[in-house]
Amino acid sequence: MKSLFLISLVVFALGSTGTITSPAQTTSDNPESEISQPPLASPSPSISAPLLQAAPLVQASSKLLGQQVYQIESKIKLTTNEIEEFATANAHLVTTIAAPDKVKAELTFLTSERDLERQYQIIANGTQVWIYDSQDNKYSVNEYPQFITSSEGITVGTLANFYLKTLHTINSNRIASRAISKLPPDRLLRYFQTYANLDLQNMTIRNEQLGNQNYTIYDLNAVDRSYQTTIYVQPQSSNIEQVNLKGQKDDLAITITEQIISQTPVEPMPLETFNFIPPDEAEEVESQIEIYPFAKP
Repeated sequence: MKSLFLISLVVFALGSTGTITSPAQTTSDNPESEISQPPLASPSPSISAPLLQAAPLVQASSKLLGQQVYQIESKIKLTTNEIEEFATANAHLVTTIAAPDKVKAELTFLTSERDLERQYQIIANGTQVWIYDSQDNKYSVNEYPQFITSSEGITVGTLANFYLKTLHTINSNRIASRAISKLPPDRLLRYFQTYANLDLQNMTIRNEQLGNQNYTIYDLNAVDRSYQTTIYVQPQSSNIEQVNLKGQKDDLAITITEQIISQTPVEPMPLETFNFIPPDEAEEVESQIEIYPFAKP
């Protein structure tokens, strides 16, 4: 089977940013001045009604960017078709992140064969990234910048990928990420409108109750029409609690649903947390480890 999980059509919409203007070097006494105002299509300071409706989504994203050390636990469902056949995989993901470029993700798949679990670790220290396949006792080592900006970076989860990719884009500047989270809604909207691959002007917004929770749900298309995304925001907590992604790559249609179980700030961790120590007799392989069940046979 083709390496479906690693195909570059479903990078989290808000994380599909272009190159953001590098933050100016200023003191933290005036954090908003660290970010250059992006060029606007019109000199008018007014914001259109559709963009104003996106404010809760942007605020939820900026809240995420304001975190420095936190953990995300989520459930993931992946569905794809290949030559009119459908494959579905379910996974449990726990990702620990430390700003600006450290991550430890534990990914567990429930396979369709005898319900056996298959586990992976993805660990990055900002310079290197290790992917470890516990079943085969093999691991690969690659460069972090190339990993987090490529489609493979989605393996740490949609929200974690968005967080790490955004901080990488703004030169991994911790103060800059905090400054972004403190910007007023109109400026945040201008940044997302300018740099995100999202058609905010033509989104649809609906309010629904799922279980005992109310959600504001955003249905959006990528500007380049490469995928569609539905994002569930819990208005009281300003948390993104679910992301659905649908896209097409050649003859392959892929759907990813990530349901966020928890987003929890955690205490700062020692640096060795984000360095991989190979288990006994583990074999290092030259090519990057591919994630089952979407790996090549």
